[in-house]
Amino acid sequence: MSDPLDRYVSRIEEACGERGDYIVILRYDKQGEALKKILSRCEVERNISGIMIKAAYRELSLTLFTTGKILLKGVKDRVEAERFLMELLSD
Repeated sequence: MSDPLDRYVSRIEEACGERGDYIVILRYDKQGEALKKILSRCEVERNISGIMIKAAYRELSLTLFTTGKILLKGVKDRVEAERFLMELLSD
């Protein structure tokens, strides 16, 4: 079985502004499946017209967009962002 990051994530970029924010771009052909997996493990705080979903996972704050982008807030570095993504996307 392949690595969940390779399977679902196109790229991870550090966001401008606050330190500890990362933008995750999902692979186009897998974004629906990835979003379902992530939401099944998170506590949904707010759903705005099904376009933007604010959620929480442990101490991490996520904003998920139906366009296949995810904003991770509150991670120390890229390694921690990848670790959280591995947990969220694993089978």
